[in-house]
Amino acid sequence: MCQNSPRAEVDNGHDHTAARIYGLSLVAGVLLIIFGDTSPVEASGFVSPFLVMFEQRR
Repeated sequence: MCQNSPRAEVDNGHDHTAARIYGLSLVAGVLLIIFGDTSPVEASGFVSPFLVMFEQRR
């Protein structure tokens, strides 16, 4: 039998660190559009690597 303990960063199937990365990257994109001199396309180019990191950690 395998008696490995669950990973510490996972709580009921939810990775809180990845969720924070995802949420903060979306907020950063919105802030870039509102306060920066950035188009939505440029902001999505900045935010997309962080969203990819989120999806890979799932």
